[in-house]
Amino acid sequence: MNITLFGASGAIGQLVIQKAIQNGDRVIAYVRREDSISISHKRLKIIIGELSNERKMEEAIEDADVVISTLGPALDNSRKVKSLPIASGHKMIIHVMEKMNIKRLITLGTPTVKAKEDKKQLITVLPGIMAKMLFPTGYQEMKEIEQLVKQSTLDWTVVRIINPNLKQSGKGYNISLGNTNGKMGVSRDNVAQCMYDIAQRNTYQKQMPIVFNK
Repeated sequence: MNITLFGASGAIGQLVIQKAIQNGDRVIAYVRREDSISISHKRLKIIIGELSNERKMEEAIEDADVVISTLGPALDNSRKVKSLPIASGHKMIIHVMEKMNIKRLITLGTPTVKAKEDKKQLITVLPGIMAKMLFPTGYQEMKEIEQLVKQSTLDWTVVRIINPNLKQSGKGYNISLGNTNGKMGVSRDNVAQCMYDIAQRNTYQKQMPIVFNK
């Protein structure tokens, strides 16, 4: 499998790289700085570019079987909504994928992004309320990404996460589509494993699974 990865320098992104390489896949990591990834492997290629660089993105995406984004907004608790760089980056990613007829996109979100299957419960309601109150810029990033993805022609999956800071992975992960009960925390390793499994199995198209620790 040929994977193009955005957000590759982050903790979840680097875990996705490791899992893909261990499984024999090829990864193109798109990053802003050459020294931002500590992993080196013959099946890993690094492309340096900004999220606004269409030509560089085309180079990164052209041979992809799947595009994965682990980009996430900064947790800025300023009450003033600022620029939305992650949403803008998604807009460019989607534009380039549609231009090049690359269909499969798996990206990160939170339950601020609403799925048609969602029922009113703790895991689908509380994260959005807290984000709107505490991180208004991040909230707006998520709502903009929701619209961009839903309006695209791609075969997308939004993997929704809540509090991805748990260091212990437990016994693996479980998934809710928002219509069944779930937990409020997940380890970064389980997020990465879930995203990779979805890419490998080509599941959850046009759906928004919430992943959490077992």
